Amino acid sequence: MRRALAISWLAWWVAAPAAAQGTRLETLAAVHEACAEPHGAEQPRLFAIDVEAGWRFGPTREGLLRVDTGRNFRALDGHVAVLVPREERLGFEVADEAADARLRTASGRLRVGFFLGFDDTSRQPCLVRNRFAVTIVRADVAYVELYDEAGERLARGETDRLRAWNETRAATAIPGEGPRAAVDAARFANGIAPPPGWQTALAADAARQAMGRCHADGIARGAAREGRVVVRLNVETRTGRVRRADVALSSLGDDQVAECVARALGASASLPAGPSSWQAEVVDLSVPVRLVAD
Repeated sequence: MRRALAISWLAWWVAAPAAAQGTRLETLAAVHEACAEPHGAEQPRLFAIDVEAGWRFGPTREGLLRVDTGRNFRALDGHVAVLVPREERLGFEVADEAADARLRTASGRLRVGFFLGFDDTSRQPCLVRNRFAVTIVRADVAYVELYDEAGERLARGETDRLRAWNETRAATAIPGEGPRAAVDAARFANGIAPPPGWQTALAADAARQAMGRCHADGIARGAAREGRVVVRLNVETRTGRVRRADVALSSLGDDQVAECVARALGASASLPAGPSSWQAEVVDLSVPVRLVAD
């Protein structure tokens, strides 16, 4: 993945959507909660944390005023160390020497937006320690922002990670607000798609609303706000009746939510009878369900 940042100067993205800013981590408990979330999801969660004084600028090369990544960023009174690879090219694009000088002399507060496990989902993203030690966060940086003492944003730089993340969000967005569900393309065990009428029935409003309610209840217990559940349906081919609905996979970190989603889909999906040419009396169908909450 390319590490270079494309930047804006003098707060050109004031009206940026909150989703693109990430969840602010303002306490050690919030950092620990973020580290405890299941990582490796198809759409990782975006976080942001303010860095304490002590960070510094590096050289300016090819119009990029770099942020020095030779040392860890400290946050939350030194209780958190944010690790960024030394080869990461973070910084702010500057048009001329005057712009470079203005940023260098600003008494700036640095904010880092990042993902956990974006580059390598097999890597442990955090080393969580108690409040008497330092919790280490291995950050896959999405953006950096520079603020002045009055809280006005002076500059912002974004990485390719953030652009890829935004593109994925746009392509997989689920219309609506609050906890909601979308049903992706179902498949039989042999990889063949079901009849169109079955896919339409699986994605009906009643099923999606019921699964959204399952997710809402789970979020209240601490389940991930975004995730995927793959439901395995056992269906009678001659009637379309769902005989059983089980959880095959889940990334929500909450078994109750996943099981509720499976039950809701099995109870709400009203499938038509299968084609008369089918010889099997029952079939297994895998149904991927995406869940999101703004």
